[in-house]
Amino acid sequence: MKKSGPVAIIGAGLSGLSCAQSLHAAGIEVRVFESSPVVGGRCATRLWQGHLVDLGVQYFTAQSTEFKKELLNRLRQFRPIISPILDRDDKVVTSEAGPRFYVLQGNNYFAHVLSHGLDLRVNTPVESLSFSSTGVDCLGGTYRAVVSSLPSPLSARLLGLSKPSVEYDSCLTALLEYTGSGVGNSRQSYARLLPEDQAPLMASYCENNKVGRIIGDKTVFVVHASPRFSREHASSPPEKYLPLLARANEQLWHIPEGQLTASFGHRWTYARPLDLKPRSVSLPKGAFVCGDSHADSTVESVWLDGRQTAKDVLTYLSG
Repeated sequence: MKKSGPVAIIGAGLSGLSCAQSLHAAGIEVRVFESSPVVGGRCATRLWQGHLVDLGVQYFTAQSTEFKKELLNRLRQFRPIISPILDRDDKVVTSEAGPRFYVLQGNNYFAHVLSHGLDLRVNTPVESLSFSSTGVDCLGGTYRAVVSSLPSPLSARLLGLSKPSVEYDSCLTALLEYTGSGVGNSRQSYARLLPEDQAPLMASYCENNKVGRIIGDKTVFVVHASPRFSREHASSPPEKYLPLLARANEQLWHIPEGQLTASFGHRWTYARPLDLKPRSVSLPKGAFVCGDSHADSTVESVWLDGRQTAKDVLTYLSG
């Protein structure tokens, strides 16, 4: 294809980076804008207490040949999660999407690999766009097309839409460190999932099941609060809700009191879409969206959606 562009990508999450890489491979000039200092969005990994902990996306699955090929070509350092996930009744939660695995260097490493070779501008928030017959004005530059990979409410605000295609739930997340390796029942499973309407926990993941992540004689959990608990404590500081989540986590895993050594709280404002069928929205000419605003939230799905959006952009540019 004859080179044309440039194209602006707003947001360096997995879908935005996937879209950018596809356009870049097709010879299109691409510029990616990211408001935070790091790439990956909710595929976030944090070095905490010396441990490498996945604060956002907990694991990957791969069904499509296209995504499997991408992982083999770009991401060789992945490992399977052997231990099962159990539900409230101690029954194994099977994965219809195939085996679960993680990245040895942290799940966020996949985003870093996807960002290689791109014109990436971190710490660069885009707060407004201007659409005209000559293109899309963004931060002093004019682009032939713009792709927003932001959560739908943020995309709606940026693109001047009357309403987002989907609404999102927030999620309070806690990192909990306990003294001792394999505390309570943590050796029996990788994670415990609870009904979404049950407070305060929705899920608890033991990072010790990811070999090479936890240092010393410690056990570390990533705890996701239930939607109801997250809404009720949305404005609370971490010191208010962390003890409640820690206590519930200890009851869930049968951990004796007094073994908690450190905790950290984080709030994901746009944790996951609420709607299984997003409403249709009319986008300005030259505007596109990708990500979990119209795909489910798995790594594979948002990556594939970024690729599909790139195809849509190429069709628009060639037209």
